[in-house]
Amino acid sequence: MEHESDDRTDGIETGTSYFGVRDRRHVERDLDRFVESGLNAVLHTFSEADQEYYQDTMAEIVDASHERGLTVYVNPWSVGRVFGGEAFSEFIGRHPQQCQVMSTGDRVGAACFNAPRFREFMREWTRDAAELGADVLFWDEPHWYIPAWHDQQDQFPDDAWSCRCTHCRTAYRERFDEPMPVAHTERVERFREQSLLSFLNEMMAVANEMGTQNAVCLLPSEDSDHGLRNWSDLAENPLLDVLATDPYWLIHADGSPTEFVGYFADTVVSLAQTHDLDSQIWIQGFRLDGGSDTTDAVRATTRTAIDSGVDSVFMWGYDACRSISSIACEEPDAVWSAYLEELP
Repeated sequence: MEHESDDRTDGIETGTSYFGVRDRRHVERDLDRFVESGLNAVLHTFSEADQEYYQDTMAEIVDASHERGLTVYVNPWSVGRVFGGEAFSEFIGRHPQQCQVMSTGDRVGAACFNAPRFREFMREWTRDAAELGADVLFWDEPHWYIPAWHDQQDQFPDDAWSCRCTHCRTAYRERFDEPMPVAHTERVERFREQSLLSFLNEMMAVANEMGTQNAVCLLPSEDSDHGLRNWSDLAENPLLDVLATDPYWLIHADGSPTEFVGYFADTVVSLAQTHDLDSQIWIQGFRLDGGSDTTDAVRATTRTAIDSGVDSVFMWGYDACRSISSIACEEPDAVWSAYLEELP
């Protein structure tokens, strides 16, 4: 996106995710606080419950954000359980035949990217999200089922993978003219990646037709279990506007937080420059311990992202997620302040 440069941000987009509050009066107080702190963008989560029960309310919240000059992102918060987020999915309960099947034959609680009814559902979600008035639809961490994320890593063999549902097996046979194997082969890898890209392309096309921009946030891991091995396959899509990733060091990194964030910041900046995109990095603001080491890491990674030349920096999430007790930082005020104070 193009934004007017000002002294507050030096032209860098700075923002946070926002969730859990649906009373406009309370939302407006938080939005005012964000603007006073120097932020110029906000991401509003739009879950299946929001789509069902809060559409008009969400449109008012988007309007309130725009009234304060904020660029508005909207994401499918845990929709179908194939995007990031702390929300339940009614779709997978109502439509178990649209869910993924592990290579072991076990059906799991996540929709399949190749399931036609889920694609239909997601096209409707995309239209509803765009009609809220969003500037950008944020496709957040699209991924196949990851057992460890659901405390099921001990229930499946290490080489188990998804998806081998009827829809995937049919599509695989049509593409490769052979039955889909149980083994995790190179062709299976390619098929999973191509299926994910096809899904994203379809949804981004709907968003584009609605006049909304597209951002895709890839998990910070260059493999098909978490998304894509070759990020260029996504970056070259003309429907994409913003390439993002969220290198949350406490979850994904084995070593230095700044080296980890720096690597992925350099990756998205390089790809964005090559493909005429905006680049975006998300800073971890959840599940962090207390103490000066933590706030130092937040400051250092925020500065690393900014110094890399990214166009946009966000934190997940506002107030260091203190309202979500399962992932709140031990000292949320200190983490939130460290992020804000390090922004230009």
